[in-house]
Amino acid sequence: MTGQSAPIVTDPDEKTLSYERMGDRFEEALSQYDTQRRVEVLVDRFLSDEMVAGKSALDVGCGLGFFAERLAQRGAQVVACDIGLGLVRRSSQRASCSGVVTDALRLTECFGSGSFDLVVSSECIEHTPDPEKALEELAGVVRPGGYLAVSTPNVIWYPVVRAATLLRLRPFTGYEHFSSWRSMRATLESADVEVLEQYGLHLFPFQAGLDRASRWCDEHLQGLRWAMINLCMLGRKVVHREARDG
Repeated sequence: MTGQSAPIVTDPDEKTLSYERMGDRFEEALSQYDTQRRVEVLVDRFLSDEMVAGKSALDVGCGLGFFAERLAQRGAQVVACDIGLGLVRRSSQRASCSGVVTDALRLTECFGSGSFDLVVSSECIEHTPDPEKALEELAGVVRPGGYLAVSTPNVIWYPVVRAATLLRLRPFTGYEHFSSWRSMRATLESADVEVLEQYGLHLFPFQAGLDRASRWCDEHLQGLRWAMINLCMLGRKVVHREARDG
């Protein structure tokens, strides 16, 4: 497994630590269906056994550890990282893996460039002050030839989410900077990551409780992914010719 440096944090403000401060309320607020679907897509759909088993993997914004746990179950050597110490501890315990407290905006400073075979990050970059920079950092710690699987909310749904927050229908009060398919592709391509697959999740809010209908839409209506709530992308870090020849 790749080496780890000391934890790096940037004096996080209250918005950055919103999930950490929620404590047990964070798990209560989660949708089991939504979390399961993101694990199924980012880890099980996007990543073959060859891409996971025996590989060094970093789970960025590990939260409660569901993605780290699944990666470990599939044979990866996992490091879970988050900006909240409590979240890192819970993830490490759930997945029986290493944990590092660090800022998603400073991953290359913490781990070094090209440190991992595989990086997974779900619903993390939008909770930073600069999601494009966070995405660049995710790409920066992927080795050439390695893979990045990432998800984040679709910007066209931001007004709905913002309204729900203002009406106090959801407990989250941190940063929420959503992205678009185009902006994500542009950022990844500029960071030498070739986008291999795009997959949308949730054509309508999962809170509606229509899980079977929602899954059917995911599986059969990908032509409408531009309108889906979650943007999921799989990319591969480009191997430059000089690196191959060297």
